[in-house]
Amino acid sequence: MVKNENIDISEYNRLKEENDTLRTILRRYLIFGEYGKFNNLESDLSDQLRYAENLNAKLFDNSLAATFAGDIIFENNQPVDFIYTKINPSFAFFAQMSPESIIGRKASQIKTLSPDTWMPFLAKVNESANQYSGTINDQKNSYEVSAFTTKPGSFIATFQNTKLHVEAESQIRQRLSLTQTMLDALPTPVFCKDMEGRYTLCNKSYATNVLGVSPDTIIGKTALQLENFFPKEYADFYQEKDIQLIKDKGIQIYQGPIKCADGTVREFIVNKTLIKNSDGEFAGILGVMQDIDRMIKARRELIESETRYKTLFNGIRQPIIVVDTEGNIIMLNSTAVELFEEDEKHISPNDNIPATQLIDLNLIREISKTGITQTRKTCITVKGEERWYMSTMQPINDFFGEKVIQIIAHDITEIKHYQTELLGQKKKAEESNRLKSVFLANIAHETRTPVNIITGFVQMIQSGMAADKHKDYLNLINTNCKKLLAIIDDIVELSMIETGQKKLRHEMCSINGIVEESALFLQQLISESGKDIIPEKSKPTDDLESLVFTDSMCISQIFKKLITNAVTFTDQGKIIVGAYITPKTQDTPSQIAFFISDTGIGIAKEKIGVIFERFRQGDEGAARQYGGNGLGLSIANELVKQMGGRIEVQSTINVGSTFTFYIPYQKAGLSQSKNLLK
Repeated sequence: MVKNENIDISEYNRLKEENDTLRTILRRYLIFGEYGKFNNLESDLSDQLRYAENLNAKLFDNSLAATFAGDIIFENNQPVDFIYTKINPSFAFFAQMSPESIIGRKASQIKTLSPDTWMPFLAKVNESANQYSGTINDQKNSYEVSAFTTKPGSFIATFQNTKLHVEAESQIRQRLSLTQTMLDALPTPVFCKDMEGRYTLCNKSYATNVLGVSPDTIIGKTALQLENFFPKEYADFYQEKDIQLIKDKGIQIYQGPIKCADGTVREFIVNKTLIKNSDGEFAGILGVMQDIDRMIKARRELIESETRYKTLFNGIRQPIIVVDTEGNIIMLNSTAVELFEEDEKHISPNDNIPATQLIDLNLIREISKTGITQTRKTCITVKGEERWYMSTMQPINDFFGEKVIQIIAHDITEIKHYQTELLGQKKKAEESNRLKSVFLANIAHETRTPVNIITGFVQMIQSGMAADKHKDYLNLINTNCKKLLAIIDDIVELSMIETGQKKLRHEMCSINGIVEESALFLQQLISESGKDIIPEKSKPTDDLESLVFTDSMCISQIFKKLITNAVTFTDQGKIIVGAYITPKTQDTPSQIAFFISDTGIGIAKEKIGVIFERFRQGDEGAARQYGGNGLGLSIANELVKQMGGRIEVQSTINVGSTFTFYIPYQKAGLSQSKNLLK
C-alpha cells in the first residue's frame, strides 16, 4: 500500500550538493594556487551550502526538461502503476494539463505516460536505489530518461523527447558555430574562461597568433596546464589578474608583455570583464586583447620624426608658409618657393606676391588668441593664372618654442572645375538611392506575400483542418517556398558576381541539349503559371556543330533568367527558345546565339537601356502588377559579360520582345565529339 505524502528530497540533495561544493572549492583553490587561504574554507563552504539549498528549491520547478515525482504502486510485490506527487511547469506543458488535475492521480488515469511502458524502467530505478538513465519508447515517441529514488518506492524522473533533444543540440551547435565564425573573423585576440580559469572559447587570432596552437588544444585547460605554449611566468601573472577580477567583480584593463607564437615578445592591452549567465550570476571571464606594439613603435618614430621636421617640411608637395603672429613670413617650404617663384628672405605681408595673398592678418591674430585651427578658400594669381587654394591655418611651436602659424595650401582649382560634374553625380546618387528604396520595397512585397501564405496555411493545418486538404495546402506552401528561395538565390548570385566568386567551368556540352533543357524549363514554368502560352523551340543545329566547350551551367542559368522574365510579362500567345551559330566573317569570329522570343507587353525603346541595371525594370508600374525583384536581367547580363559575350534586345510595345545573347563559339575537337556521340 502506498502512502500519499509529499516527497522531501532536500536531505538527499543537500548532501549531494555539499559533496560537490566541497570538491569545487578545493579544485578552485588548487587551480588558482591559493594554498594559504584554507582558513576561509569553512566560511566559503557555509556560503556555498546556503547557495546550494536555495538553488535546490528552484531546481525542480525551473528545469527546462519535463520533471515529475511519484510513488510506485505495488501489487503482490510487483510495480504496476505510480501516483504523481509533484510536477514542474515543463511537465504540465508537455501533458497539456494543469498541475491540480495531475498531482495525486495514477498514471493509468492520466494516460500521459503509459504505466506498461514506464514501470519496467521505474522498477530498475527502485531496485538500483541510485540514479538510473535510459531510453523509453512508447507508441508515439522515444524519450531520454534520467531518474533516481528519494526513498524506497518513491522517485524523481526527468525526460526529454529524443527528436526534440537532437534538434535542440543541432541548433546549439549551429549557434556555437556562428559565434565561433564571428569571433574568428575578428583580428584581435578574444578568449573566454570559466570561473575556475579554464578556457571555454577563443578565436583563431588568440590561439594561432598568441599561443601557436589550434583552439581545440586550449579549450578546457587553464593557463598553467598550457605551460608548453604559455610560459609559466606569464601564466602566473594573468592567473593573479583573473583572481583579482573575480574578487573585484568589475572591469579590468592592464598592459603586459606576451610571448607570441612567432617568438617575439609583444605588448598587449588586455580588457577583461565578468560575464553573467541567464540567472544573472557570474559565469566566466571575457577577455579582449589589443596589440599595441606598433603603437609604441609609432610613438618612438614620432619623437624621432620631430628632429627631421625641416627635411620633411621641405619634402611636402603642398605649399607651406610659416608666419609669426603679426603675419610676417618666417619660412616657406621648397614647394612654395618653387610655385610662387619667390625667395623666402625679406618678405613682408605688404609685398604683393602670391604667397602673401594666402595670409589673412585678422584671421592670423584670431588663431593666435584662440588656438583654434581655421580654414579658408582663396583665389590668387599664380604665374598669370587664377588658382583656387584651400588654406589650413593652425598654431604650432617653432624650434625655439615660440608660437607661430603654419599655413598649408591645397590647390582646389580642379575641384572647382568638377563641381558641375559632382552635381550630376549627386543626381545619379539620388536616383540610385531612389531605385534602392524601390527595390527594397519590391523585395519586401515579394517576400511578404509568400511568407504570409506559408504562415496562413501552416496555421490552418495546425488548427486541425481536414486532412484531405493538407496536400493542396502543402503544395501551395512548397510553391511559395520556391519563390522565396528564388529571391534569395538572385541576391546571393548577384553578390557572388560582385565579389568575383563566380567562376566559369568549361566542359564539352551540346548546344541542342542546353536548348532542350531550357524548353523543358519553359514548359514547366508555363504550366505552373496557368497562362495561355504555347511553348516552342527552334530547329536544332547539326549534332557535331552543336558540340562545344563552354560553361553549360552558366548558359542554362542565363536562359532561365530570360525565360522567367518572358513568362512573367506574357499573358498569352507563345514563347520561342532556340539557338544558332552565327557565320564567321573577316572581322568577327563565329558566335553562339541563344534567343528567347515572346508575345508579351514589350519594352519602350527609351527603357531598353535601363532594364539591365540592378533593381530596375522597364516599367515600375508593370513591375508592381507582374511582380519580380528587378535582379534577373541584371544577373543575366553580368553572367553574359563574364563569358565574354553580350545581350541584345528587340522589342515593340504590346507586340513582344526578343532577347538574344551571344557567347564565343569554341567548337569541340572532331575525335572528342565522336566519342561523346557514341
